[in-house]
Amino acid sequence: MRYEGSSKFSPEYRWGSFPGISLGWRLSQEPFMKDISFINDIKIRAGYGETGNEGFGAEVSTRMYSADTWWLFDGDWNRTFGVKHNQNRGIKWEVKKEYNAGIDFAILNNKLSGRFDYYKRVIDDLIYDISVSQPPYIYDKTTLNVGSMENEGLEFELNYNAIKTTNWTYSTSIVAAHNKSTLRTLYGSQTFQDEMNFPAPGSPGNAVRLYAGEAIGQFYIWKFAGFTENGDWLLYNKNNEVIPSSDKKLEDKRFLGNAIPKIQLSWNHTVAYKNWDAGVYLRSWLGYDVFNMVNMYYGIPNINGRNVLKSALGDLRNAKEKQLSDYWLEKGDFLKVDAISLGYTFKKNG
Repeated sequence: MRYEGSSKFSPEYRWGSFPGISLGWRLSQEPFMKDISFINDIKIRAGYGETGNEGFGAEVSTRMYSADTWWLFDGDWNRTFGVKHNQNRGIKWEVKKEYNAGIDFAILNNKLSGRFDYYKRVIDDLIYDISVSQPPYIYDKTTLNVGSMENEGLEFELNYNAIKTTNWTYSTSIVAAHNKSTLRTLYGSQTFQDEMNFPAPGSPGNAVRLYAGEAIGQFYIWKFAGFTENGDWLLYNKNNEVIPSSDKKLEDKRFLGNAIPKIQLSWNHTVAYKNWDAGVYLRSWLGYDVFNMVNMYYGIPNINGRNVLKSALGDLRNAKEKQLSDYWLEKGDFLKVDAISLGYTFKKNG
């Protein structure tokens, strides 16, 4: 049990209690497992824990003043002082509550080993800076406890010592992970928060919406339906009817694609011969989308006096101004060699 306090909070919210517990059972040491010779080690475990986060500025819950502007009075310039920020005396600890369960194993004379983990993490009273109206607030941003979020995932690791002789060794290991994040609630009556605006010229709006009950990482954009002969964009409305882009409405946007990979993989190889050793480390993300912003800005004909890509003279040669649609989504799956190593170990003299 951790009992923590932070002077960042107002006195009534300063302290928090954060419990934790973990249990494990090494099955391989039980009498009923002794006759299973190919199992060297097997352990099941589970746990629950809470941790607190006070990751915000020390001044948030306290009213503070700072130099503001200058004003002329009776021939002299005088400095004014004003409120430095929007105060929030009611801000509380952000609390992460995590459940996990897993199994560790080693078999075949420890030649093959690994682990499997499941976890569910709920974060309550998320601390975040959100936009607020002026007035009643003095500034346009306030640090608040904005809601709760849930993460759920699986992790898997497998290690294989394939070769072990006098001169040669070779081992490989693979790690796979899957995670899904969902926004559970938002502050007060707020149901969504729009993010990821695009730069000028001609920003088409926000591409991400954080919406209570929806998975985090999805794009919130219009669905592409084709082009007219004149190069005008066609989109789907909320009723899946094809409409010209000039008739689109914000309510026609929908959640499409996902920028967060469904599976993240890493694969490591290590081989050694006498004093020589070498290694290759590979990494992969699978099942996610990339929004090609470069193509959206430079892949259509020149309408703002800028250079364009060759694609602007191809299928998009008649396209009018860019539209924020899934036309620009591309599969992001990749397999990358992150590192290659080669080494030699010198013998010590004497």
